[in-house]
Formats: sequence, structure tokens, C-alpha cells
Amino acid sequence: MKKCFFVALIVLFIISPVFSETLFERSFAEMGYESFLVEGAGQRNCQKITFIYPEERSLESAEIYPILSIGIEFGPTNEGKIDVNALVNGFLIKNMGLEDFKCKEETCWERVALPKQNLLEEENELEICLGTGNTITSILLLNQSGIGLYKEADFSKENSFRMVAEKTELIIGEKTEIKILLHNQGSDSSLAEIKFARPLAEDKNAFSVVEGDTYFTGVVEAGEEIEITYIVKPRKAVPMTLPPAIVYYENAFGEKESKFSGLVFLNVREPERKIEAFIVKKEENVLVGQTVEMQLAIKNIGLDPLYNLSIEMESETDIIQNTKEIESLSPKETVYLTFTASGLEAGKFPIGCTVKYIDTNISESHCQNSFVEFSEPGIDPTIIAGLFLVVVAIAAYVYIMKS
Repeated sequence: MKKCFFVALIVLFIISPVFSETLFERSFAEMGYESFLVEGAGQRNCQKITFIYPEERSLESAEIYPILSIGIEFGPTNEGKIDVNALVNGFLIKNMGLEDFKCKEETCWERVALPKQNLLEEENELEICLGTGNTITSILLLNQSGIGLYKEADFSKENSFRMVAEKTELIIGEKTEIKILLHNQGSDSSLAEIKFARPLAEDKNAFSVVEGDTYFTGVVEAGEEIEITYIVKPRKAVPMTLPPAIVYYENAFGEKESKFSGLVFLNVREPERKIEAFIVKKEENVLVGQTVEMQLAIKNIGLDPLYNLSIEMESETDIIQNTKEIESLSPKETVYLTFTASGLEAGKFPIGCTVKYIDTNISESHCQNSFVEFSEPGIDPTIIAGLFLVVVAIAAYVYIMKS
């Protein structure tokens, strides 16, 4: 029983959400304030609340995050426009609409970070203004709302979630490495999930992901930076924007937050396609049934590297392994490919080749035609020479005997 109880505790710990540490927390009710109601279409009113943070908690510490929790009930519907503002010591810290609130059942919450530079060591004044609309004609600020100090995961800074490309100026077929970097610059850990704002499969005509990881799920510790890497290959010669990544994580209250990464722009162009291809043979004439080895020389005489070439030999003879691929070919580089051919009948046969571009197939190149000749087996000249010598020897012997 003890063992089962211990295992159950471990499982409960694993599946439980990662909550942040609360250093200080006070509700409006604990500070002596009642819930505040604004009612009627197009009405607006404000409530002022004074508060003091505890002296033992230094707001200068980078690990401490002051947060205002605003709890609201809307009526008679949760659909429409509202105008909610929060000010601290006279400074506007956030304008809020209905889309900013996370609603569960009848209560909706929004967490607002309080700028430390606007907070005082002595008494602070918070002002929350509520504005109704035409459909939402009742807004109740709950006195369960409050202020607090927390340790929290922080992905809010501009450079904390970004995508970077190894190269942004590309030609079709050229690969580039993309990195997604998520940096927790806060003071607590958080469970995070990285995925894309839209499926990458939707962009397969523009580019393809050829290797690497494009997703992540796990706990990101305070100060930790997560890096996932994948490689893309463009298929179209157009400027393109890669889909942004999005991270879902939990805030200090166990609520799911999200943030988009920065964008990566790629400028893709057509390469200068200039291929020179020719065939080199060791023998020009072989016997029927024998094989001849040949080399196909593929040279890039353009100024751009070429990627993903498919070479197909063309002939009326039997060519063994008549198709091969070249992953990349740099300017002025020559690659030699070996082929063998055999003839089942005598004759002189042309041999050619076609070089295709796998990624686009927009154009193709052809090699300079060559020929191979297969001959029927005849009498070996050495045998004929030997027979001639035998005849001469016999004639000489007969002549000597008669003499």
C-alpha cells in the first residue's frame, strides 16, 4: 500500500501544472474594498484603490514580478465591446478589451504586469476604469481581484522568442538552417509547448522541411534557453515568409499564455543554369555481348551552385544503372559518373544524356551525343596468321622432300 501511495504521488506530481511561487498577495476584499459595478449602455466609471507592498520585499530584485489581477463579470452577455483601463500612480499601464480576458464560467480574468518604475515604496494608488458597450451593459469588478508579488517565467521581452535563419539569400534547392530560440528570462520555470501558427504542410509547394525538429514540449527552467533546429529547402523562386512559431506556456496562476515568434524572410531566386556534359569512353568498338565502361563528365559553367540534379542516360543499348543524382555542383566544379553499356546486336549506337533539376524541372540540359559500336565476333587475326605459317611450313616441307 505504501509503495502504491508513493507511486501515485509521483504520478500526481508529474501531471500537475507548473505553478510559480507566490511571494505576496492581497485581494481588494482583504484591503477593505467591495466589488464595483458599472451598469447601463455606454456608461463609464472608475474605482481607486490604495495599497502598499511589504517592506521586506524589494521591488528592485529582478526575480520579483508585481502583477495586478483583474476579475470581472460581464452581463447580460460575454459578447461585444468594452473599455477597461488600469492606471497606477497616474500612469496608464494597459487598455483592455474583451479579447484580453480569459473567461471560465461567469468570471473573466486578466493579469497585468505593473511597471516597477511607476511603483512607489510608500503608498501606491491604483485606478481601474470600466466602460460598458451596447451589448455588454453590465461590468462587475470583483473584490477577489488583487495585487501580488510573484516569481514567474518571463517570455515577454522582445528577444526571448525568435526565429533566425543561417542564410536568407538563397537559390532554388539550396538548404538553410532555421533556429527557434526560446529564452526564459524570468525567475521561475514553466511548462512550454512550441508549435507553428499554421501547419508547415500548407507551405510544401513553396518550401519543404527536409530534416530537424519543429516542435517542443517540456519545462523551461529559469534562465534556460531552448533551441530547436530544422532545415528547409525552397521550391519556388519568390520572396517568402516562413510561418511564425508560437509558444504556449503557463503564467504564475496556471493559466495558458501564448506568444508569437519573430518572422524569418527568405529571398529565393532562380540559379544560372549552365551545364556542360560530355561522355568519355575507354573503347570505341567492342564485341556484341561485351560491356564498355564510360564516364559522363558534368561541369557547372555558370556562376551559381546547382542543387539536386538528376542525370539520365539515353541510348538504344542496354545501360546498367542509367539514372544517377548529384546533390550539389559548385561553379566550375566537374563531377564524373561511371556507366557501363552492353550491346545485344551489332551496330553503331548514339549515347546521350539529360540533366534535370529535381526541385523545379523548369529546364533541362543535354550532353553532347557520342557513339559506341558493337561488332559481331570474327576469326581472330592471330589464328589466321598461325594458319598461314602452317601452310607455308607444309609447302616448304613438300618442296624439300621432292628435291
